[in-house]
Amino acid sequence: MKKEKIIAIGGGVGPMAGVELHKKIIENTLTNGTDQDHLEVHHFSRSHDVADRTDYLLNKVFQNPAQGMFRTMQMAEQAARIGQRGIVAGVPCNTFHAPKIFQRLLELIQEHDIEIQILHMLEEVAGLIFQIQPQAKTVGLMSTTGTRTVHVYNDVLEPHGLKIVEVPQDVQPELHESIYNKAWGIKAVSPVTGKARGNFEKYANLLCERGAQAIILGCTEIPLALPEKIFNDIPLIDPMLALARALIREVDEEKLRVL
Repeated sequence: MKKEKIIAIGGGVGPMAGVELHKKIIENTLTNGTDQDHLEVHHFSRSHDVADRTDYLLNKVFQNPAQGMFRTMQMAEQAARIGQRGIVAGVPCNTFHAPKIFQRLLELIQEHDIEIQILHMLEEVAGLIFQIQPQAKTVGLMSTTGTRTVHVYNDVLEPHGLKIVEVPQDVQPELHESIYNKAWGIKAVSPVTGKARGNFEKYANLLCERGAQAIILGCTEIPLALPEKIFNDIPLIDPMLALARALIREVDEEKLRVL
């Protein structure tokens, strides 16, 4: 008999992103209206043990974030084992999927023989783009400087025939600051400040001007600043929605709500 699976969220990267992923899992799950008919979700938010992904990629810190996330996955696997269940997991952080980090997590899982399936959020984004905007050829991307520097989205999406456009290089530091600023950035302040919201509207407009037919909100907190599905007639692509739907699909496809 096929072992039933639970969902694990490798959270804390940042903390609100994991909450939003959990919310999207609930929103995209078909149920009979009872609490008991929802999928089992284990959310581990362990920010203290997972180094900043951008700082690691830019050589500002030297601890690979994969190390702390691996410890999280060990905890998740133990919980699943106690419940005699299989487990499928996702990490709600775009920058975490840079090969230098994500591949190291997979290596650690294999080296320690941990029985856990890890989904790749960025690979799921391609399918969501074609589902929402089938004719898309040019896709805008807002992301951290770390994600932009290592071209992780380019490497994933260009083989699907998608061209990536980004904000001008001299605007990227401001975009990054709008994510990380301790006084008003989207990682630090909830609800989102008016300044951060205004900035991300500006970046979306810049991408529209550059020919974007869809815009990827490529840091998991950006959807907090741009929660709408459409901006200036251009669909906004939320990678966490792609990951949430993929997690549901891998556990029980019949429970996946129609998009």
